[in-house]
Amino acid sequence: MTFDPATGLWSAELFLNVGEIKFRANNAWDINLGDTGVDGILEGGGDNIAIADAGNYLITLKLGSADYTYTLERSSVDSRAMFHTDGQSLDIADIHEFTEGFAITKFKNLTSAGTVGSNLTFPDTDFPMFRLADAYLMYAEAVLRGGNGDAGLALDYVNAVINRGFGDNSAQISAAQLTLDFILDERARELYWEGHRRTDLVRFGKFTTADYLWPWKGNVADGSAIDSKYNVFPIPATDIGANPNLVQNAGY
Repeated sequence: MTFDPATGLWSAELFLNVGEIKFRANNAWDINLGDTGVDGILEGGGDNIAIADAGNYLITLKLGSADYTYTLERSSVDSRAMFHTDGQSLDIADIHEFTEGFAITKFKNLTSAGTVGSNLTFPDTDFPMFRLADAYLMYAEAVLRGGNGDAGLALDYVNAVINRGFGDNSAQISAAQLTLDFILDERARELYWEGHRRTDLVRFGKFTTADYLWPWKGNVADGSAIDSKYNVFPIPATDIGANPNLVQNAGY
């Protein structure tokens, strides 16, 4: 969230699916705030706040009071957000329970005409190995890391990816918003389930550290840092046995 000292407002812009939200303090539920009576005032333990329409919301909180507002800033929906939410809970208490957490519908065993694939037991879905959007995002990342590229072109490339996802330019970003953290998030939105995320997190220094947590990272419900050895895989024992010159990676 960002803070405006002139107005005393904290604000955050984020995508919300249809459902309900609540505010909580310090990333824990022991202090949670809802809106009983839908009067625009937060109360401790109040009712969940309904989100009737999916979209990007600008949420503002007034510092030092319980007043808040939330408005649908734009109604365009990111078509890349392909999740099955009916009957699913957002929070995951048991990683073995399919109904906990949103299911991803990005890939289906269907042809472009909507008919089923040739094999009903094993999917024959094409898997994208190289994508233009990936190249665009790599270019922008390289520029942000000090490469000899064009910052304006990098911004155009990133906005081209975003505009395709939304179907219009309502969600495009400014040069000031184009940061490495944004690139990491945009790669998640664009390339999830395409085999990039682990490598991306390692490259950004966030795979093993406490700087970036997700549910059940480190086998902890709220996520925790893990041993840095997991930034690389171990060399298979069969390879080491076949080649005595190989040295096992540290920690394994």
